[in-house]
Amino acid sequence: MKYIYSLILLSLLSLGLGAQTYDYRQFMQAVARDNATLLAEQYNVEIAAAGLQAARVFNDPELSLAYSDNEDNTLMMGRSYEAGLSYNISLGGVRRARIGVAATEEELSRAALADYFRTLREAATVSWGEAWEAREREKILLDSYQTMQRVAAADSLRAALGDLRLSDARTSSMEAIAQKGDWLAARADYRNALAELSLLAGGQAVEELAEGPLPLLAVPYTLSELMDVAEASRADLKAAELSSTLSKKNLALVRASRAMELGLELGYSYNTEVRNEIAPAPAFNGLTFGVTIPLKFSSLNRGERAAAEASVAQAERYLQAARQMVRTEVLQAWNAWEAACEVADHYSGEIVSDARANLESIEFAYSHGDVSLLELLTAVRTYNDVALGAAQAQAEKLAATAHLQAALGVE
Repeated sequence: MKYIYSLILLSLLSLGLGAQTYDYRQFMQAVARDNATLLAEQYNVEIAAAGLQAARVFNDPELSLAYSDNEDNTLMMGRSYEAGLSYNISLGGVRRARIGVAATEEELSRAALADYFRTLREAATVSWGEAWEAREREKILLDSYQTMQRVAAADSLRAALGDLRLSDARTSSMEAIAQKGDWLAARADYRNALAELSLLAGGQAVEELAEGPLPLLAVPYTLSELMDVAEASRADLKAAELSSTLSKKNLALVRASRAMELGLELGYSYNTEVRNEIAPAPAFNGLTFGVTIPLKFSSLNRGERAAAEASVAQAERYLQAARQMVRTEVLQAWNAWEAACEVADHYSGEIVSDARANLESIEFAYSHGDVSLLELLTAVRTYNDVALGAAQAQAEKLAATAHLQAALGVE
């Protein structure tokens, strides 16, 4: 069922986007350019940049207009027109602190995006190795199936001629059927692996992998250099440092918001002539200037400031934990990489070719009746184990290299 679903998915992608063969470089370029989640993550940087732009705004002044009528129609006490302008000034530097918070948040969003791309690149490389291994497994099992199919056809003919027992012919035929089932399962796994690559590539239909070995990813560092490289390159460690900085900036903003704010007011009024006989008065202009000083009794409550100070201490602890985690990840990735390299080197000699040559010689000997069917089946399984082990070792070496590069924070 999974095989059918993967074929449908690949067919739709092929119709919509034009399926093609990818090599590793083309695939990684497609991941960096078209991965849907990565494109969505990039908006966080734009959002943070917009927040920084918004933080630069100044306080808005307030304009007030007033009109009063002192029963001018009946008592002839005149009318007045007033206009005022007020503006609040923070003595604690709230705007500067707000800009500092927003700027750090923008840097943090960029570091988070870089860290997401680091893990995405790691996952894409591992998935490429798994797809390559699945392709090699399909090839190996197809070859084994074709071998047993040839043997079964020959045994059927030999049994008809009386040169072979019927039970041996049936055994070879059943073994060919079993090998076919293994090959079909391997083909489904390969198609599913291609579907996973298509998803990582942002919907680009990866229909086939380019022929050739796995890419050779270099690790140009010694064990003594690893920690320094990781601490200088890891985006998540940079994000932890920025988180600590952000908590300090938030504390500064809390302190600034608790400082005194002055309200400056400037007003102008025009009063018409008072024509009342008891208290006449000429028309006149009035100018007022005032200052409002809020009584910030709320500053006596230290809850917000205490929370901000605790956040600073917490961020420092998280930063220490992040550094320890990075060092541990690097050491573990290095150990796994060394082990994977040793296993891959073990298979890099003539082991696979020797197993193949042994299988061909035993197949030839079996066709002439010199060896038993059991010996032939043992040779087939031995070749499969060796060839599959070699493919798995190469894929695990690529995965270990990707994990080590991700732990170091380098490409």
